[in-house]
Amino acid sequence: ASLGPHEVAEDGVPRAPLQFRFPLLERELFEQTVGVDPDPVVYGEGAAAVQCVNYDGRVFPWCYDEHDGSDYLLLGGFETMDAGSAPVVAAAAGVVLDTLDGNYDRCHATADGIDCDGWPMIGNYVIVEHADGWTTLYWHLQNGSVAVAPGDPGLAGHPLGKVGSSGYSSTPHLHFELQDP
Repeated sequence: ASLGPHEVAEDGVPRAPLQFRFPLLERELFEQTVGVDPDPVVYGEGAAAVQCVNYDGRVFPWCYDEHDGSDYLLLGGFETMDAGSAPVVAAAAGVVLDTLDGNYDRCHATADGIDCDGWPMIGNYVIVEHADGWTTLYWHLQNGSVAVAPGDPGLAGHPLGKVGSSGYSSTPHLHFELQDP
């Protein structure tokens, strides 16, 4: 997700492509799932029949309305999270715009939806701004793990926090999202 090598921004100035690294250090601990919005109002009548698949083409059940990022599920779930979890790192150089930490991080799926055991359903997160106004969002971080503050500069690979299950989260995972300016 970047401007191509010959694209120009609205101001007419040529831009070099913005390149991102994988936002997790221990790639072997994750299975990527890509969110699909099956909302027929947004995507037409046939959208309800859309089948969610991950990057390998395997079917998965975690599709929901207005999901705009990629979810990386932590293999081993809460057991892996409790053993130290996995570091989340900046996908590209930038400046931290916003953070939130201190929220309950054991939210989980139930037969009725998501349950945070009576705690508010508020996720811990980091938002980083990159060149030309692009932003990356890192959601559902582990309570007490956010390692940066607004205004902090960071290089690609700089630690931001650890994978958790805070907010609207059914299991420990990283929701990684890229937003254009």
